[in-house]
Amino acid sequence: GREVASLTVIDSESPERAVRPYTTTAALMRLIEAMQLSAGKSLGIDLGDFAGRDEVAQRKALHGGMVGVGLLPGRSAVDAMDGPARTYAAALRTRYRPGARFNGVVRLVLAEDPALDAAGNQREQGLMVEGWRRQGSGLQVWYGGGNHFTLLKALNVLG
Repeated sequence: GREVASLTVIDSESPERAVRPYTTTAALMRLIEAMQLSAGKSLGIDLGDFAGRDEVAQRKALHGGMVGVGLLPGRSAVDAMDGPARTYAAALRTRYRPGARFNGVVRLVLAEDPALDAAGNQREQGLMVEGWRRQGSGLQVWYGGGNHFTLLKALNVLG
């Protein structure tokens, strides 16, 4: 492998955090939340109702919600999100496990989670800071504007 010259982590849990099991439904619900954050608007899906649906109805609801906010074209197939949904679920279930501590400064960029209140954001960000602090020889933290999905958009980077 190559020597890593710089390590910048964008709004991510530390490797020490326990892997949470996600059912297919739970992963799809997290995907819906992520899509809503990314789009900046609701997909119009009631998550309580969604959780009680079967897989086919869930896929239709996800597709309909994404078409409704312009994330997918109206002519797209209902199964258009099957691959991305499986990939997202796999990512949720996977954790980065470095083989050794990074020999350098870790740069951590954090964003607020709009689903949490101020105390919840402070708690979650504190856990990220402490976890990433142990992964390198130093830590630099930057608190960015926006949320996890808008953090690197020009408005939040240049502002």
